[in-house]
Amino acid sequence: MDNETARKLAKRIIDEAAQLSAKDTLALLDSHVARNYSLLCHEPVLRAEGPWLYTKDRRIFDGVAAYSAANLGHGHPLVRETLKAFLDSHAPTVLGRFMPDPWLALFGRKVCEMTGFERFLPANGGVEGPEAAIKLARRWAHKQGKNKPEILYANRCFHGRTLTVTQMFDLEEHAARDGFGPWPEGFKRIAYNDLRAVKDALNQNTAAIIVEPIQGEGGINVPDEGYLRALIELGRAEKFLVIFDEVQTGWARTGEMFAWMHEGPEARPDILCIGKSVSGGYAPVGGILADQRLMQLFGPGSHGSTFGGCPISSCIAYAALTAIEAEGLVQQAQEKGEHVWQRLQEIAEQSPRIKEVRGKGMMFGIELTQDGPDGHHFSVELLKLGAILKDTHKWVLRFTPPIVATRQELDFVLELIEQVFTAKTADAH
Repeated sequence: MDNETARKLAKRIIDEAAQLSAKDTLALLDSHVARNYSLLCHEPVLRAEGPWLYTKDRRIFDGVAAYSAANLGHGHPLVRETLKAFLDSHAPTVLGRFMPDPWLALFGRKVCEMTGFERFLPANGGVEGPEAAIKLARRWAHKQGKNKPEILYANRCFHGRTLTVTQMFDLEEHAARDGFGPWPEGFKRIAYNDLRAVKDALNQNTAAIIVEPIQGEGGINVPDEGYLRALIELGRAEKFLVIFDEVQTGWARTGEMFAWMHEGPEARPDILCIGKSVSGGYAPVGGILADQRLMQLFGPGSHGSTFGGCPISSCIAYAALTAIEAEGLVQQAQEKGEHVWQRLQEIAEQSPRIKEVRGKGMMFGIELTQDGPDGHHFSVELLKLGAILKDTHKWVLRFTPPIVATRQELDFVLELIEQVFTAKTADAH
């Protein structure tokens, strides 16, 4: 196809999406796309910039940041300009990994420098991180003579929705679990934030434990100080690996580059799962990090992905990591997070419906009392006013705004939260 024809067709494609009515958009989604998600908003989002989503008639503050995929906000200019230049350079967008790629080389070096690990295994979306980590832990365990490797995981965890990790949903999560068994063997559920539960679950075949340093989907559950460090110490003593899933908590979200860093270098895991914001919100990018002693167990043919680590994804991720550093995202999360935390505590004191506010950095969970409307009700009310906070586990509102949101923009949302939770009508439904 010649360039002129391509430009005309490209304009037609873009215009077709822009001109599609809300009614027709919803009808097409309903008739052609699997209904594995329910819609909170029924206004199609046509544009996004920073912390804002724009529909045809209004703008909405994105207080979830695509589950922390948009820590840098939507359409970060550095990532956008790098991507445009990459496309203009006519670099290959996808290659087989049997071909050397300078973008993966740069991305690999950058991600290792920023995390302190020696090796990086690229993947696509976040769930591929835990999957690869489990495979690596099992191969390591077999090398140690553990013939039936067992992986420990925590209640209220969320590691994705592939068959391996679907069994990890809590038993009452019927929509997520029912009808997908039988489950792969070699997994054991334990209590979160409970070192004694870990010790009681150990046996000669324990290969690893996988935990989120702060549980996201589980309700923004923050473990006791020292829990992560104690897991590492126990793993060293009892000869099992520790896997931290930081797909949601990584890349400055909690006020450190990674949540485990709040407990110092002694809390460094054996395997680290990353995803979401490593892409700057532009493309599916994920993977795991480990030192050479473990990563050498993955030889040619042992693991792979066509698009994992492909040139365009690597270019985007390299730009996103550069932006995270250039924006001073860790410091932003610390400073803004302290302000948001104080305001949420003040709002909680005024509202009998707020049981507790939890969080760290720019990651917050507002837990409700169970004597009135649930979290979905308040998500709908806030959306009407112009902000998205997403309910999880029915009684918790997740508030994880883009870290780049300004103090003024955050105050706008906090005022809406205060309005919804302190108005007399908040308890009357």
